[in-house]
Amino acid sequence: MLCYNLGMNNLADTIRQLDFNTFYYLYSKGLESHILMSTYTFFARYGIVFSLFSFAYLIWMKRINAFLCSFVAMAIAGSFDLLIFIFWRRPRPFVSHSDLISLPNFTYDDIERMSSFPSSHTYIAFAIATSVFLYGHRRLGTVLFVLAIALAIGRIGIGLHYPSDILGGAILGIWSGVFAHRWVEHSQKYWEYEKGNSPLEDEE
Repeated sequence: MLCYNLGMNNLADTIRQLDFNTFYYLYSKGLESHILMSTYTFFARYGIVFSLFSFAYLIWMKRINAFLCSFVAMAIAGSFDLLIFIFWRRPRPFVSHSDLISLPNFTYDDIERMSSFPSSHTYIAFAIATSVFLYGHRRLGTVLFVLAIALAIGRIGIGLHYPSDILGGAILGIWSGVFAHRWVEHSQKYWEYEKGNSPLEDEE
């Protein structure tokens, strides 16, 4: 039993060290290149805006199912995030390692009190991308996945999140998108017309 505990502790330490090393590699590369840091900052700040802009396209194209699925997915992911926040608040990298990492140039004042795990920007972006992709909008969904990845890397690069925060957010967002897609598909029968056509059904 003692050997097992020691082994698990060593494994946990190895994972934590790998998590920090990966984070610090991306962060330090940004310090070496103004262009790279500017790219990090751009996607960390505005990547989520581009994801949300997809809603305008979905409404314009009358893809209401994908639009509804995205909101359900975000609500599911947000609920899990709230539960995690209640029981565990992981400090941001620039808080835990203030001797190595500078405070990102962000405008909100309470950033230091926000939990690092999971990344809310990341799960929102991946929830939207998954919902859009599963409803058959493969090109737009692929673009949104690329934007979500760029956003995720940017959040690490400017010192806001560890890679594990991003991984947790991505998994939560994708899972929520898949679950929301199944729920919306199952629930369609409750709002179908008598002729069998759904007012929320996409026309592919």
